[in-house]
Amino acid sequence: MKIGEFAKRSGVTVKTLLHYDKIGLLKPSEKTDSGYRIYCEDDFLKLQQITTLKFIGLSLSEISHTINESGENLEHMITIQKKALEEKKKHIESVIAVFNKAENKAKESKFIDVNNLINIIKITNMEKSVKEQYKSDKNLNLRSNLHSYNINKIDWDKWCFNQMYFPDQAKILELGCGVGKLWYKNKDSINKELSITLSDFSKSMLKIAKNRLKEIDHEFTYQEINAEDIPYKDGSFDVVIAQHMIYFVPNIEKALSEIRRVLSPGGIFYVTANSCKSMYELNELAESFAPNLGLDSNGFSNRFDLENGRAILQKYFNKIDIEVLDGKIIVNSAEPVVSYKASTIQGSSVLIGERKKEFTRYLEEYIKKHGNISITTKACMFKAKK
Repeated sequence: MKIGEFAKRSGVTVKTLLHYDKIGLLKPSEKTDSGYRIYCEDDFLKLQQITTLKFIGLSLSEISHTINESGENLEHMITIQKKALEEKKKHIESVIAVFNKAENKAKESKFIDVNNLINIIKITNMEKSVKEQYKSDKNLNLRSNLHSYNINKIDWDKWCFNQMYFPDQAKILELGCGVGKLWYKNKDSINKELSITLSDFSKSMLKIAKNRLKEIDHEFTYQEINAEDIPYKDGSFDVVIAQHMIYFVPNIEKALSEIRRVLSPGGIFYVTANSCKSMYELNELAESFAPNLGLDSNGFSNRFDLENGRAILQKYFNKIDIEVLDGKIIVNSAEPVVSYKASTIQGSSVLIGERKKEFTRYLEEYIKKHGNISITTKACMFKAKK
């Protein structure tokens, strides 16, 4: 069929089809000598894939790679799309739950609290931004670089590891393992009898972690896991670990319920978070430079932090202890500070182009006047027992 008929039958505009042809995403099966584009039944299947992947938030370049370069067979492609749509469904359900909560509040008090509106905005926007943030380890590395200037030279991952107790032959699950730093930094202290499952919602992070830990003499298990839906039976693990990731989960309550479910009786959940006071000097500098653009906070981390974490955990765990690690970053160069702030979720959309250069000059002037930039760090570990 010609492009007009194909567009009519598929519900896609001719303009869209011409664009897909131009960028090589969906080329017609053939072109006549007179230049007419001819489409066939197989093109409907490819268009369906494009439409579905676009709906779940992939860019056209990502869609092109998925369907033209990945080499996956049709059955696997359908499985991928189905899984992605299920994730989308869960996210929509989380948003609906927040709206229901806001609606109930409005019925009770005749108005919606501003915090409820902020909650709706955050949850509806966070999933895409978090996935973008952790496509690779680039942003993690930029933030680690600034922390290398901390005058408290206690290594964070070694400190965390030393806070944890692993029973003999314990079954351990780490959620949001990232690039596997916890285990790489403590590779000489890992008991070979431990059964360790490393998980992350990002395939890229898991791939990097697996490659990084392959030199360690331990048989790790790797699995892509959404913390709101952990694919293990009740009581499967003696220990669950989540370092600085719980506040990224759209539905924190659901995740904590799942974590409690998969812990064995007496099992321990080790979860780390920031204090709301952490990095406050940097946040104030950024806000002074660009007021009201969202640079004055630590992003989503205030959803679960040192100050509110105990109250959230108490709904699901019997006993909660807290350990705190204080520090101070002293830096006399603007570059690592700019790179850190520009690598964050909120900074990545603000500190770009000329504004990033202006922020660099702004900090250079500050350093010239004060000698350095001093930034408070304060993080904690909750030890929550089932």
